[in-house]
Amino acid sequence: MITAIVVSAIAIVGTLILVLRASAAEEIQVSVGQIPAVVSCLKATGKDSSFVVFLFQPEGRSAHDDDDGVNLQYSIENGRVGLDWVLLAPLNVSDQERIAAFMKDRGFAVNAQEMNKVRYLRVEDGPIADLGVQIATDVYRLKPADRINVIVDGFDWKSDGPAS
Repeated sequence: MITAIVVSAIAIVGTLILVLRASAAEEIQVSVGQIPAVVSCLKATGKDSSFVVFLFQPEGRSAHDDDDGVNLQYSIENGRVGLDWVLLAPLNVSDQERIAAFMKDRGFAVNAQEMNKVRYLRVEDGPIADLGVQIATDVYRLKPADRINVIVDGFDWKSDGPAS
């Protein structure tokens, strides 16, 4: 139950950081193609309540309007890494069915969850790091070399790779 509360709090904080552009968390940039490496680092060095949020604008949207941005989160919950489609950011909410269908079409089991009145879709099994890349490239038309913002908590990552 405590883990559920922490994950909800993380989702809310991540979204507030996105919306309010809070500078308390270190914001890093990586390429879309680096998503699997960051998720691998989360899995290897993180613990329950650790998370990473990838923040980006879909192709054709204004880069200065964070309210229209995508919030793609990975977190560790009960010892398992999962991809969380947190339903707080406006675009995440409006694209919920589209993303759920996209994940299911690729054979992923999508679980609708709610913690502390925050709803999210969670996928834990299979190549979930690659799924994040596919969402960014196939759904939102980013290129693997495109730079996206990243917020990390509970593990170390630097823009050139894991922190030593």
